[in-house]
Amino acid sequence: MRKSLLLLLIFTLFGTLGLAQTKKQKKNKSKEETEKPNIRYEKGIVDTIPDAELKKKKNYYFGARTRKAYTRIDGQTNTTFEIFNVLRGPAKVDNYVRNIYYHDFKKGQIIKVEGRGQTLNRVLHGPYKMTVDDIVVAEGMYYYGSKHGTWLYQKRDSTLYAKEHFHKGWFKDSKITYYDEVQKTKIKEVIPYQYGKKEGEYYLFFESGNVAVRGRYVFDKKVGLWDEFHNLPGVVRYKKQIQYPEQFYLKDFKPYVKIEWNRNSTVVYRSEDENQ
Repeated sequence: MRKSLLLLLIFTLFGTLGLAQTKKQKKNKSKEETEKPNIRYEKGIVDTIPDAELKKKKNYYFGARTRKAYTRIDGQTNTTFEIFNVLRGPAKVDNYVRNIYYHDFKKGQIIKVEGRGQTLNRVLHGPYKMTVDDIVVAEGMYYYGSKHGTWLYQKRDSTLYAKEHFHKGWFKDSKITYYDEVQKTKIKEVIPYQYGKKEGEYYLFFESGNVAVRGRYVFDKKVGLWDEFHNLPGVVRYKKQIQYPEQFYLKDFKPYVKIEWNRNSTVVYRSEDENQ
């Protein structure tokens, strides 16, 4: 009798331990399945679900850290805000891009200068937005002080009236040639193109980086004054101004040399009739 009771007690004990261990194994297995789903793919099937994107760093654009800033202009009938980002430290700007923008903190306004490789503080870099009485009238992106990407311009009734596409300060579709076609560090000529036509500011550079010729195209036509310069170190001196029609559709207008200077800035020729 005692022997039977002893055997029953042993079997009950082992059964209880086995059940507890089974429950523990099931629990651990369930936990592993929750943490690491066992996803199996048949041969030849590729996982097309993209990985989750890493959290973007706040106020980082094109790999550079920035801080937010703004300007405010109170007019008689409206208030204009410019909201933008500036680089946190001094930055050396492009040697060739003609329009570089930075924030003058003391004046409380954005300043536009020509890029000459100079070092500037508070260079615009990242998103920009201008609002008039809370209505967005201009919006775009800056890259080290130059316009970049798509820029939109709207009227105060939110009607879109202009759209421009830039790439680091030049119109995106511009044809750019270089003195060093491999390294692409010395620009020779920039022919502006928009929507398949020559449209915008044209530049020809000397190999030194100085501007040789600048002018403007509208619908494939040269318009307004075109300037030519002497190639002198450290100074900008005009060589010649050529007058083209003020409007691209004035087909009967004949371009003429308006004025010409020598290297000492002395006038050597001036047109007698500027209205021809």
